[in-house]
Amino acid sequence: MGNFGEYRTGLRQVFETVRYAKDKEKLKEVMEENRQAYSRIDSETKDMLEVVANVRIPDKFRIVEEGEERYDMCKAFEDMRQEGYDEGMEKGMEKGMEKGEKKGMKKGTEKGIRILIQAYRELGIPQDVITEKCAEKYEITKEDAGKYVSECFV
Repeated sequence: MGNFGEYRTGLRQVFETVRYAKDKEKLKEVMEENRQAYSRIDSETKDMLEVVANVRIPDKFRIVEEGEERYDMCKAFEDMRQEGYDEGMEKGMEKGMEKGEKKGMKKGTEKGIRILIQAYRELGIPQDVITEKCAEKYEITKEDAGKYVSECFV
């Protein structure tokens, strides 16, 4: 199953698509080299690709030429790649925003704890009471509150 050039029907496109399904760059290269064939596959080849290679070519890529249904697999492939890219960008942006929010919340909380500790210190409240109040107000462990208090009492 090496040289598919001998096939003159849609089988060539089916075999090449199956062979390079996991190597998107190679499949893109093969499609570009044979753009005319891939941009005008017949409905039988489309159906075969959907079953054998699990490649979906939506009807929006259907072209009617001289009374025959054809499908532009090149455009379908490009659109799928773009959709995947767009989806990845969107998910990446969402994750980045979440991380940024969490980081901002953490910094804000830390700043609030330090301000509270400083205020209690200025009022002359003992370190152990400050630790308890920080743990209570910010819903953190006494151990973590103790670390903040120790840093501020240096």
